[in-house]
Amino acid sequence: MTDHAAYLDAKRALDDRSLNRAVLDRFAAELPPEPEILEVGAGTATMVERLAEWGVIEGGRWVAVDAHEEALAAGEARVGDTVGGVDIEYRVADAFEFARDAAAAGKRFDAVVGCAFFDVVDAAPAVDALAEVAPVGYAPITYDGETRFAPPDPDDGAVLDRYHRHMREFRPGGPEGAASLARAATVIAEGPSPWEIEPPYEAGERTVLAHLLDTVEGAVGEAGLDASEWADRRRETLRAERLRYEAANRDLLVRLE
Repeated sequence: MTDHAAYLDAKRALDDRSLNRAVLDRFAAELPPEPEILEVGAGTATMVERLAEWGVIEGGRWVAVDAHEEALAAGEARVGDTVGGVDIEYRVADAFEFARDAAAAGKRFDAVVGCAFFDVVDAAPAVDALAEVAPVGYAPITYDGETRFAPPDPDDGAVLDRYHRHMREFRPGGPEGAASLARAATVIAEGPSPWEIEPPYEAGERTVLAHLLDTVEGAVGEAGLDASEWADRRRETLRAERLRYEAANRDLLVRLE
């Protein structure tokens, strides 16, 4: 099983090339010169590092919140308390509990950021909770309901159908996370941000693919289908450097209020 923090770091380059730059530019246009930003599900702090390195933000304060202490600690160790003039605060907490406490204390942010976050929560109550602390939300890499592996395997249809069924039964956001967020909030800008991996693999992509195979196998098993033989064949294809992968994602900038 791939370490969670290692997976988050490994997918940095994949996210870099997948982000929809038009939506990112629109997000940047919403921000004041030195914004205060709350990131929910911050992981290993790759988003604040990325936006500072790209010059999207050049000052202000970023509060990185995540319930996974190990991942957040890894991000703090790598990035530190300041990057590109942006001061960073790391908080191990449930995102909605943090937002509720911040609202009770009268704290407001200029924006909320949640990368690959709004597809693992129930969008409508998430929007309601986060609207208490910020006017806009930037939701990049939000799953949009489609996963494909290649070359074809005879069990792909059954496995991926059960994978999406698992999302509907066990994950609040379900496989239609992007559509759910678009229904729950007013969309300012949106655009595709597909994940695509194919040989020859770049740095970190084997780690990402191994993690994704583990994730699909585990989810499908919880949904009542033994996918171990499918996963073993896919891992063999990965070792042979022939495995290809695509996932549909969407980047959204939404008005929370």
